[in-house]
Amino acid sequence: MTAAARRLYVSQSAISEQIRDLEHELGCALLDRSGRRIQLTPQGQVFLAEAKRTLEAAQRAIDVTRRAAHGEVGTLAIGFFLWGTAGFFPRIIREFRKLRPGIRLSLVDMHATQQISALEAGTIDVALTRPLQPPFDKVFRSELLFRDPAVVVMRPDHRLANSTVTVRDLAEERLVLAERRSNVEFFDNIVTVCAAEGFSPQIVNTSGTWSGVLTLVEAGEGIALVPSGVRTLRIRGLVFRPFEGALSAGLAAVWDPRREGPVLLEFLRVVREHRERLGRGEEKLD
Repeated sequence: MTAAARRLYVSQSAISEQIRDLEHELGCALLDRSGRRIQLTPQGQVFLAEAKRTLEAAQRAIDVTRRAAHGEVGTLAIGFFLWGTAGFFPRIIREFRKLRPGIRLSLVDMHATQQISALEAGTIDVALTRPLQPPFDKVFRSELLFRDPAVVVMRPDHRLANSTVTVRDLAEERLVLAERRSNVEFFDNIVTVCAAEGFSPQIVNTSGTWSGVLTLVEAGEGIALVPSGVRTLRIRGLVFRPFEGALSAGLAAVWDPRREGPVLLEFLRVVREHRERLGRGEEKLD
């Protein structure tokens, strides 16, 4: 008791009183005072082991909280769509995991419209999706990462299967497009580039997914203008040809500014670094 009092800078009587109060609260003796030396009782040994674990857990909570404040630990839910992110997304995830192994990532493959709903509900923290359209551009923050040029997809027996396709070529073709609500900007720009050449596109069918668009093309419904990233879907029996028109689909990082935290900001830092590498030509999309 004397040694303990010296280490704690309190009186011996104060320690004895605190131990008696603790024993009274627990309803059992923690110390055996019957012999010449004070020893722990069996229940005292149990209490000591649990107390040490509690102190270790408290210290661990302090350490983890400090690391979380620096973006070193935590969780991050990321919405994405595979065909729209090309090789850009996998590279970001690999690097981020290497830089921040203490952060648990949840990667959710979902349609662009689903991503916006998930951001509103707070079920994802950031989305790699299409550029925002009103009114969401007033609610969320976004940064354009790159623009994916359009290509033309068709059956291998099509007359343009070995050509670079121009806007004028589309005037004689039946077009299959993704539904406007799935990518408003891309759909409207197709109509605009055709109108600039003096014709309206012959839209014969639409689909809510790019895989559906490719299936319709394979079925002979027509040809389709798609972002080049759609090639990652790898459907056999189709060819992808370059398109000379000024048409592309943007990919943006979108997040809710009200939910910004150290982990999200660290992820956005990595995303911006990769965007700069793309701009300098140090990385490619595929």
